[in-house]
Amino acid sequence: MNDLPPFLATGVGSLPHTDPDKAVRLVLSGFREIPCWPQLPRRTFLENMYVQVAAGLPGANIEGGKLFVEGGEGVLPEAEAFYERFLSEDTASFAIPEERAAALHRFLEDANGPYPAVKGQVTGPVSFGLMITDRQKKPVFYDPVGRDVLVKHLLRVAQWQVAALSRLSPNVILVLDEPYLASVGSAILSLGKEEVIGCLNEIFDGLPGALCGVHCCANTDWGLVLSSRVGYLSFDAYEYADSLLLYPEEVKAFLRRGGKLAFGIVPTSAEGIRRETPETLAERMESILRKFEARKISREDVIRAAFLTPACGLGTLLEEEAERAVRLAGELSALLRRRHGGTAR
Repeated sequence: MNDLPPFLATGVGSLPHTDPDKAVRLVLSGFREIPCWPQLPRRTFLENMYVQVAAGLPGANIEGGKLFVEGGEGVLPEAEAFYERFLSEDTASFAIPEERAAALHRFLEDANGPYPAVKGQVTGPVSFGLMITDRQKKPVFYDPVGRDVLVKHLLRVAQWQVAALSRLSPNVILVLDEPYLASVGSAILSLGKEEVIGCLNEIFDGLPGALCGVHCCANTDWGLVLSSRVGYLSFDAYEYADSLLLYPEEVKAFLRRGGKLAFGIVPTSAEGIRRETPETLAERMESILRKFEARKISREDVIRAAFLTPACGLGTLLEEEAERAVRLAGELSALLRRRHGGTAR
């Protein structure tokens, strides 16, 4: 994707809309170079980011409006059948059903490629494994069989998605949504670095044709994330740009190997969306570029690697607020591309 102009805009994940047609029209018009399919968690509980990818996962059950994933010996028969299905490499059997991702299926029908790139997302294994528990409240991540099955299940879901999106563009970006990475290494959550990186890399290694990324919209151990084979780092640059600058050597190594930085520069609070303009956000971005330079990270390398996004998903906003955030991202993209030599469509 090195031939793409800098500062192209795309989305992160969710929108507040309940009408899939309206949501798809928004992303196709607002993110014209890199459209992305939107999650619609307000449409149905089944589009919750964890429930959405859990269809077909051994041990997964929904009871009383809550997702549980049972592990241990009780799930072994399901796990054996799963491994047979996994080894068959039939990714179509891992498709996210339309009732759990209505806008994804509508997006695949309505998008008229080819596009310079197209983006999708899957809930990451660390966040899923720590957030979702069995009925005894033990997180999936701490059950060895459950964790292995989960990672392999998400890999196949991601592979199915990449194959579907590749019909729209030869350049597919597939991002693991990992909000819980912000808690890794904290006093309340202690996980081994190797465990986290191993789960991420197993998915990245299984998607050689895609640009694979991680999205975390809070402060986290970016050194840990960058030590994985991540190729696209999506982060909240509006609130947490300075946190990434704590790891200048890791960022430089990431950029040298062709990594891309998705700057979540458009705020996702209602107040911020009302207050900011493309011009104020452009000045904020220029300030961030100066801070990168001050840490001896090449300004030119950062610009070449830069994408623009909202800071996080937009699903908690009002529809009109989310629509303004999408417009802000597109208008900021055009402004910065004119300023830095990219071609604005």
